[in-house]
Amino acid sequence: MPEAVTFSRMLADDMLEIERQPSQARVLGAHPDDIDADTAEVLASQPAAWAGRQGGRLVALLGIGEHHPGAHGVAWAILAPHLGSAHLAVTRKAREIVWQSGLNRVELIARAADTPFHLRRDRADMRWALDAKRITPECRWALMLGFTAAHLMHGYGPDCEAHMLFEWFGGQHG
Repeated sequence: MPEAVTFSRMLADDMLEIERQPSQARVLGAHPDDIDADTAEVLASQPAAWAGRQGGRLVALLGIGEHHPGAHGVAWAILAPHLGSAHLAVTRKAREIVWQSGLNRVELIARAADTPFHLRRDRADMRWALDAKRITPECRWALMLGFTAAHLMHGYGPDCEAHMLFEWFGGQHG
């Protein structure tokens, strides 16, 4: 039976210690070597900044960077490779962080396919919907956390890739 995942407040050193999944070679817009001690300290000092460990191994860092304290933030996660049995606990913790943040709006930006949408029509409604065949694992995880797809951003970030802006509304909007 796998060991339980335990969560504690993130420390700045955790940001420098975690081994990242290959898909997160760049995270928070930076290469791992570009995140210095000061940046790590800022992230660790946010109201929502958590580290998850399984069997002593650092498996996830999760948080929300509050751009407008108490009102609006951007959710982020750094996941270790071979997450395996820790995935469910990490997903539940990430959802809890967002839902209990007390923020009115939380955004999440995830790598996306260039055309992740198809047009869905019914009698009363015509809207764009995510195409299940083209959704990336990152976008699928955002949906599992309760986020809604808001906008496809082409050429986003340092590698000029397609990314999806997701949003979650709490407080009076939730």
